Amino acid sequence: MAKVDFELKQIQVFTAVAKTLSFSAAAKQLNVSQSAISQHIAKLESSYGVPLIQRHCRPVTLTDAGKKLFRFGEAWLSQAMNMHNELQLSHSSHMRVLRLGVIDSLTPVMAPLAVEHFSDKVQSLSVQSGVITGLNSAFQAGELDMLITASIAPESNTQNTFLLARDPYVLIAPSDKARLTFSEMVQQLSYIGYDKRSQIGKSIQSIFQQHDIQVSSTVSVDSFDTLSKLVSSGLGWGLVSAFSLQSITALSPYLIVRNVLEGNYSRDVYLVTSSTLPKDFVDYARKRFQGLLTKTVKGAIQKHFPLISFLD
Repeated sequence: MAKVDFELKQIQVFTAVAKTLSFSAAAKQLNVSQSAISQHIAKLESSYGVPLIQRHCRPVTLTDAGKKLFRFGEAWLSQAMNMHNELQLSHSSHMRVLRLGVIDSLTPVMAPLAVEHFSDKVQSLSVQSGVITGLNSAFQAGELDMLITASIAPESNTQNTFLLARDPYVLIAPSDKARLTFSEMVQQLSYIGYDKRSQIGKSIQSIFQQHDIQVSSTVSVDSFDTLSKLVSSGLGWGLVSAFSLQSITALSPYLIVRNVLEGNYSRDVYLVTSSTLPKDFVDYARKRFQGLLTKTVKGAIQKHFPLISFLD
């Protein structure tokens, strides 16, 4: 059997440098000194007898050999983590840590489910809420094991992606404006919308452009909570994702909520998991989250807002 002249730690360090293109950033990510990073890379280059990183430029770049090792290294690290988790599960029904990220509009719905269904399967469970871009970046950086999001980065061999449900955009307006048509609301009422820099704000703005919808005076907000409170107070109308309504069912007497534009627009809700998680654990999570959204949450929302329908 051929001798292996490198350690997995060296591959982990090299992969961190390859991703960040910076020795200092890799040291910060791995919580080690920059000199330790340099030593690991030097030992790896000595083992293979080829330079892996061009250090004379900023940011640093990979050599051709370095690019090849990066592709292999990611796969090796993934297999090593998968082996760790599989052995851990074979020894005990508990995983040690699960770091879950949930986009803020779905956190009130998904966080309680995560605690209910996973707290007895992991020794330590953390649930992080935030905006789509921030959570996607955290997942790509290896800071999250599982992510519920409405936007995904390009597929890689370090992740698995599953479509959980389609989340339609619906109109939300004060209940005393129920007799107005959509066109009349656009013309007569102020539009309360998400900041155009946010993912959902960009999506809704694109819908307006496709249908040449010119809204009147606009109030921009950064959260669904603020938007729903302003609308229920009679200050205007907006477009929101239907699943977000689960957190404001108590406001249903003050709101009219219905599909618009023939219900043709929605966002997709995904479960993205690290490829290091055991397959049976991922299957369990997918089924639980999908069942909650497509059955429990849909039913509860339609009970309070009966005029809306969901896409299949």
